[in-house]
Amino acid sequence: MTTTESRPLNRISDRSAQAEASSAHSRINIPLNLDNWKSLTEDQRAELTWFHQLALDRAWNYDACAEALGYDGSTVFRVLKGTYEGSWPNIMRAIQSYRRIDAERGTIQRQEFAENSISRLIWGGLDYAVANNSITLIIGESQMGKTSASQAWRNRNNHGRSVLVMAPAFGGTGRLIRDIAACVGVSRNRSIVDIHDAILRAFNRNRLLIVDEAHRLLPSDRRSNPVNLEIIRDIHDRTGCAVALLATQRFDTELRKGEYMFEQLLGRIGMPIRLPRKVKDADFEPIVRQYLARPSAKVMAAASEIANAAGRFGILIETLRISSRMAAKEQKTDRPRISDEHFFKAISVRRQMMGEITYAKP
Repeated sequence: MTTTESRPLNRISDRSAQAEASSAHSRINIPLNLDNWKSLTEDQRAELTWFHQLALDRAWNYDACAEALGYDGSTVFRVLKGTYEGSWPNIMRAIQSYRRIDAERGTIQRQEFAENSISRLIWGGLDYAVANNSITLIIGESQMGKTSASQAWRNRNNHGRSVLVMAPAFGGTGRLIRDIAACVGVSRNRSIVDIHDAILRAFNRNRLLIVDEAHRLLPSDRRSNPVNLEIIRDIHDRTGCAVALLATQRFDTELRKGEYMFEQLLGRIGMPIRLPRKVKDADFEPIVRQYLARPSAKVMAAASEIANAAGRFGILIETLRISSRMAAKEQKTDRPRISDEHFFKAISVRRQMMGEITYAKP
């Protein structure tokens, strides 16, 4: 049963928004604005920030939020807007209750991520950035698990206080600002200046901005002003939030080549993390064991070869998924037992698709 809020709204604008919130198809349309909860305690603001960011990340509508908390959609609207006149402690208890349920659900769902020494290095860099309100740079080759480790850190340790955005491949400054805006619930249809101001209201010293594929922020011409990187630095400087930049080696190389151009950013990188080029068995064995309970030495040797070649963990996971689909089709079950044979067949299928095996004799 949902809790009914009977207090009258104070403003006409709230009435129209309440009507919108009552629609089952209305997505959360309130940008994350920390000023909305200025009168609340820091702990209360933290709970609200967690729930609001969760709703944005999962693209919830007001009905989904209402179901999670046990309140109606109009009450959820006023809570997120900061105009709620009821019991804030009751709202906090509802959020905390849902947070426990959500954590329990996460433990029973199959995870593609497995903790290893590489993820722990990445987590250390993120922890350092938050503790020191600094910028950290995490450098590693493609498909080494930077994104999945950052997502796991966000979900396990600090979800709601961190924002993960992928640097756009095209679209320039406007696209970058709008993508960050979308992650904090700010409408993309406003002017760039208004969007930028709204983004600043969504961050403070307790938050972390994670930018994946950060090498895309580099200017195409060394003579050009690095505007995209300056935008990220500006958010850090003006709000005090921590920043993590996930990138390939090319990003670090270009920064060092153009120190005079990037000196402001380089001066704020408190702890650069460089992931190792050589992947050890202990780094990928937890991933393999999600599919094969007892991988043989032969499987581990083949997995090591994949994990240390181009594509790394991405190709290894793809190969394991193919193994799983083969076993599921053969055994006609959603929970198949994967054998060494399935794994090597998957490798063979990939090689055939890549043209590494030919059937016709020369």
